[in-house]
Amino acid sequence: MKNLFIKSLLIAPMLLSADVMPAINSKGGALVLPEGKLKMGITHINFERNSMFEGSSEVQNKENLDATANITMVALSYGLSNKTTISAIVPYKNIEATARLGLNDVAIDNKGLGDVVLAARHVLISMSDANYQLSLDAAVKLPTGATNGSFKTAPAVANGANTPMPTQMGTGEFEYMLGLGATKMISESWEADAHAMYTHRPKAHNNYDFGDEIALNLSTTKAVTNKLNIGIEYNIKYNTKTNMGDDTNAQLRAILPFKAFSGTAAYVTPQVEFLPFGKPKIHMGVGVSFLAHYDLKEYQPLEKERFIVRLGYLF
Repeated sequence: MKNLFIKSLLIAPMLLSADVMPAINSKGGALVLPEGKLKMGITHINFERNSMFEGSSEVQNKENLDATANITMVALSYGLSNKTTISAIVPYKNIEATARLGLNDVAIDNKGLGDVVLAARHVLISMSDANYQLSLDAAVKLPTGATNGSFKTAPAVANGANTPMPTQMGTGEFEYMLGLGATKMISESWEADAHAMYTHRPKAHNNYDFGDEIALNLSTTKAVTNKLNIGIEYNIKYNTKTNMGDDTNAQLRAILPFKAFSGTAAYVTPQVEFLPFGKPKIHMGVGVSFLAHYDLKEYQPLEKERFIVRLGYLF
């Protein structure tokens, strides 16, 4: 479950003059804050994993896995210039799970600070020079989340190791991200965004390999009134196959339901955004992501829906 919040790490900056808001998972396409402006964003994600999948099929949940994750991210973004915005994103995770492994009943209840992300966005092509905007993103994830000792540990079947890595608060290693975003204003009240990001994940604590990731978000939002936006997104990601390292042996890995995501999964996310004062100084959004299609590399859990709430304030 560790890398389920990665797709939302860059909480979207935006143009202060726009009445239409970027989509809730879109990372803001290519938009940046005006120079000297500060924004705070809070995003909360909730999902349940009680279904197992393999390849492109849903399969029997043999271990009766029932997991719930609540992830809250607080982001501060600042406009260094009219072309460059920097951000810091602080996640807090609460993961609860129960399963039955052989004769063992497993219960995990882990919560705490996750891995903090520092990010920067720079505009390569501005809307003032073209009819679209293009930007480059770079980010680093810091190993601030706990990897052992500060939460409930795993069952004895995991070779005496700590909680299997996907349920830990962090990886214990740095991760590196590079992205490209594009935004086009179809009209004053209609926006289209695209964003692609590559994440490189070196081997983590306990010799665990989370796998590298490529994520793509396509979205469009429209202001139907000066206080209400509607939008829809297509979110897809691909992760290389993971390796649970020293946590497990090969036989245990084949049946263990606690795995980091590997393979391809795509979601469609309809949403609404409320601007109570008719401008984006304060905005509140709600979205639901529905699993659209998938092709997983091995037997593993996946959420069918993801509920997202966003609150933003421009200082």
